[in-house]
Amino acid sequence: MEQETTIEKIETLESEIRDYANTLPYWGKYLANQILSGHEVTDDNITSAYSFLLEDLHLKEKSDRPEITLGTRSINATDYKSNLLFSKLENVEGVNALVENQTIDFSKNLTVIYGTNGSGKSGYVRLLKQVFYSKSPETILSNVYNENEPKPINAKFTFKSNNDEISLTFSDKDKSEFKQFAVFDGKSVLKHLENKNEFEFRPAGLNFFADYIEAIKRVEEKLNADIQKKQLGNTATDLADLFDNDSEIKVFVRNLNAETTSDDLQKYIPFSDEDKARKESLQKQYDELLLASKGKEKEIKKLENLKILLSQNKEAIEKLNLAFAAETITKLQATITDCISKELAAKQEGVDNFKTDLIQGIGSDEWKNFILSADKFAKMQKNGQSVYPTDSDHCLLCHQPLSDDAQKLISSYWIFINSVAEQNAKQAQEKLEKVRRYYEGLNFDLFPQNNTLTDWLTEQHPEELKLLKQKLNEQKSLSENILSDIQNKTVNIRQPINVDVERYNALNEVIDAKLNNLQSDEQSKALETLRKEKTFLEHKEKFNIHFLKFETYVTSQIWIKKAQRADFAKHNVTNKEKALSNKYFNQKYIDGFNDECMKLNGNFGIEINHTGSGGKSYRQLKLKGKNPNLVLSEGEQKVIAIADFLAEIQLSEINKGVIFDDPVTSLDNERKKIIADRLVYYSKIKQVIIFSHDLVFLYHLKNASKKGLAGITNSFICHTIEKEGDFCGKILLNNSPTNEGQYNDPQKAKEWLNRSRTVSGETQIDYIKSGFAALRSSYEALAIFTILGGVVQRFDPQIRFGRLKDVKYNKELAETVIERHGEISDLIEGHLASDEYGATPTTNQLEKMIDEFIELKDKIKSL
Repeated sequence: MEQETTIEKIETLESEIRDYANTLPYWGKYLANQILSGHEVTDDNITSAYSFLLEDLHLKEKSDRPEITLGTRSINATDYKSNLLFSKLENVEGVNALVENQTIDFSKNLTVIYGTNGSGKSGYVRLLKQVFYSKSPETILSNVYNENEPKPINAKFTFKSNNDEISLTFSDKDKSEFKQFAVFDGKSVLKHLENKNEFEFRPAGLNFFADYIEAIKRVEEKLNADIQKKQLGNTATDLADLFDNDSEIKVFVRNLNAETTSDDLQKYIPFSDEDKARKESLQKQYDELLLASKGKEKEIKKLENLKILLSQNKEAIEKLNLAFAAETITKLQATITDCISKELAAKQEGVDNFKTDLIQGIGSDEWKNFILSADKFAKMQKNGQSVYPTDSDHCLLCHQPLSDDAQKLISSYWIFINSVAEQNAKQAQEKLEKVRRYYEGLNFDLFPQNNTLTDWLTEQHPEELKLLKQKLNEQKSLSENILSDIQNKTVNIRQPINVDVERYNALNEVIDAKLNNLQSDEQSKALETLRKEKTFLEHKEKFNIHFLKFETYVTSQIWIKKAQRADFAKHNVTNKEKALSNKYFNQKYIDGFNDECMKLNGNFGIEINHTGSGGKSYRQLKLKGKNPNLVLSEGEQKVIAIADFLAEIQLSEINKGVIFDDPVTSLDNERKKIIADRLVYYSKIKQVIIFSHDLVFLYHLKNASKKGLAGITNSFICHTIEKEGDFCGKILLNNSPTNEGQYNDPQKAKEWLNRSRTVSGETQIDYIKSGFAALRSSYEALAIFTILGGVVQRFDPQIRFGRLKDVKYNKELAETVIERHGEISDLIEGHLASDEYGATPTTNQLEKMIDEFIELKDKIKSL
């Protein structure tokens, strides 16, 4: 019997990602295929995927869909280079105060750039943090002491891959080569310890999830954009914001949705003329009451003054009413009748005695007034001492002597005007005259222009004012008729006219009510009541104005409701990424981190929490539930941060090198040695570049590299960086305290001497200076290795007792060494303008000092 063979499927990260992509909806699978095929997801791809999504949501008619076969390109295939090396940095410009035209060569294993504080290390590190990956990139400043226009930031970066050189500039920092290196410095320590950090370097296949999340986000954005269009740029809240304050209409608009019916929308239309008139009336009342509420005392005084003015006006009206009452008119008519009858009696009693054909109008009022006036004038002539006329008197008019008949006639006039009947007639006339003056003195202009009461009535009670003025005009006309009756002494039937003063009581009640409102809490209640009713009508008016917006919005909600059924399942994508990351990466990171902590003597009980978001994985370091920086010392924090950094970098398929800036600050000597050993070991795996000012750490690196990098050509390079005048960043290649053994003889100084003879100008001065620097290092090496026999070396804790026998000491020669070393230092520190020599040192001077060194060294060796 033939045995059945079972073929077990071998799971890999790549196969699991493909299996997951096959479970996606058609539109998602379409995007996944673009990513897995290594193609860029273009805007056209997003548009196509969006169209497929709308079909799935039944918002668009379904099209013919081609079958999708996932791409066969390796998921881990990338544009990154597998054997990339950062070989050189040169021509740095526009960075801090770094001197230009410098070059830094880098070893394929370990390179150290040593310099004291202020020498320019930070400038180079800031530049590298801008182009390479860093958790704490810094802004690059130009030289603040340079008054000229600063140069733009630039530098030349040379990489090598498969023996090919790749030259890039600062503007190329988005190229993939720059993404294959990372920088660690003191500022990034807290980022490692405090923050939830994304894994920047991990298997390339896991990047599928972040890329897929970004793609579906773009599809989601298109859907959201269309939703926004359907809403005409407004949400229900936006539409509700069209209405100030609150009302049932605003609540209704805020709650507009796909369930709102047409009948619901019709509830608040139309806005009628009655609504408009009512709104204006309410606005007026509201403004008036609001004004009162803002200045109560002022308004109270105003209303109290109106009460006084209204009372005075009422009194004036009542006075007019009395003048035109039925009883008053009856008395007036009786007065006119009495005057007429008494004048008639007086006339009948004496006037006939004076009638003559010579003079007309005897007995008339004019005649009578003439006699009365003559009587008064005559009395003026005698000053009350005698009676006019006497025999010697003359006529008052013609000044002729008076005859006896004339004197008798005048005396008869006086008797006439003093008779009882005449006196009665006179008194009746005076009484009538008094009545006339009374009516003439009546004031009907009780509501003049620019009058406080008039203005108030005009604004608040125009109908009342109109009626009052009308009645006053009627009384004025009646007064004119009465005056005419008095003047003509006729009796006519006149109807009384009365102004209803009860209207004043009603007006007083209005003012009293306002005063009560102002003087009690009822005012606020009244104001709120007016505001609510006014607001409702204002909102009703706005609702009608913007009705089309609300109707369109409700219609759009139906489309939106369907569109919102779209499930982009980003959480599921993140969960899948997290699961595969845990399976293929996270545990490796944890193991690597713990291994680094052990090797760096940093076993502090650090725990690692893993989370996921947006198709990406994150880690958070904790110590007993707290951020490590809150518990550990500064040195311990740095150890943990370095362990975290190295653990992630080691798992990276793309990272090819790391740069450290003073990684051992605040660490003791033992930890400096441990970290030096670890970084030297690490430099055999990835390229390591270290900037440091720590000489002890530098010597630990040198000693560790002698063992760890033994047999590897040019595995360890050390350069010196120093300040030069106002500038820093001067690079002395292959020149550092660790290289002092190569200065046992003045060969380096001779090389600089020979080079200086092939150039001129500033370049020659630089070469001469370098020659003196090399010669000074030879004197220092002479003291360490020849005079002291190498028994004690700088920053080396080991004392070589076996070399005590090689010590060669002569006081006189030692003093000469001290003197020569000081002279050279003066020359270098004086920047080649020494007071002692009075001029710039020359090649001959350098040659002379080299010869003196050789001669002195031979003398010491011969001891």
